[in-house]
Amino acid sequence: MAINIKNSEVDYLIQQLRQLTELEPTEIVQTALERQYQELRRQRRKAQLDQKLPLIQTAAQEKATDFDPDSLYDEKGLPTWWKSS
Repeated sequence: MAINIKNSEVDYLIQQLRQLTELEPTEIVQTALERQYQELRRQRRKAQLDQKLPLIQTAAQEKATDFDPDSLYDEKGLPTWWKSS
C-alpha cells in the first residue's frame, strides 16, 4: 500500500530527519511507526498487568501460610527430605 503525504509539517519533519539521519523517507516513516506501535503495545501490556496485579496479590495472600523454618530440618540438622540409612 503506497501513501502520499500531503501535510507540509509532516513533509518538513521528514526532510529535517533525513538531513540528520541520512535515512530515506520510507525508513523514517517506518521507524516512527514501529516506535509508536511498540509504545502502544507496551502501554496495553502495562494496563493489563495493572488490572491483574491486585487479583494476583489477593490470591497470593489467601494462599499464603505461615512458614516455620525449623520444619526444614530434623533433630540432627539434616533436611527433612533427607533419608538417612
